[in-house]
Amino acid sequence: MHPIEQFAFEFNVQQDYFECHEVLEELWQAGQRQDESLVALIQLAVARYHHRRGNLAGAMRTYPKAFQKIERHAGSLAGHGIDVAHLLGLRPAFMQPDYQHIPLPLAKDLQRRIQQVPVDVQHDPSFLRHKHVLRDRQDVISARQLALAARNKK
Repeated sequence: MHPIEQFAFEFNVQQDYFECHEVLEELWQAGQRQDESLVALIQLAVARYHHRRGNLAGAMRTYPKAFQKIERHAGSLAGHGIDVAHLLGLRPAFMQPDYQHIPLPLAKDLQRRIQQVPVDVQHDPSFLRHKHVLRDRQDVISARQLALAARNKK
């Protein structure tokens, strides 16, 4: 699945905003750092994650940054299958103090593709809200330890 499709699936179906961030961060790190439209989507997912966790201050600081980039990169985002005009129209709903799930507006083709993806078993809501502290990070920790050991050998 293309990363944008996976992002849309995680955002709209799984409502796993942390995974949304991970998917696009990986794409961005893999050489598309110049694509600020990816940063816009990453920031939107981060804002949603903060919002759902009750970190309203973090969410309200991040939404404007995301929406500014969404406006600046509307053409690129539309090319990815995001219905930018509809998304920008939803800005006031995103900015409401009480969290509610708001699906990312998608072009019909992208919407059709993500509807065909098999749905994974949902994690419990608490896991999705606190995923950054509850996930298994052993692979990251091991990689950091190996990198540190390699640096210390030099």
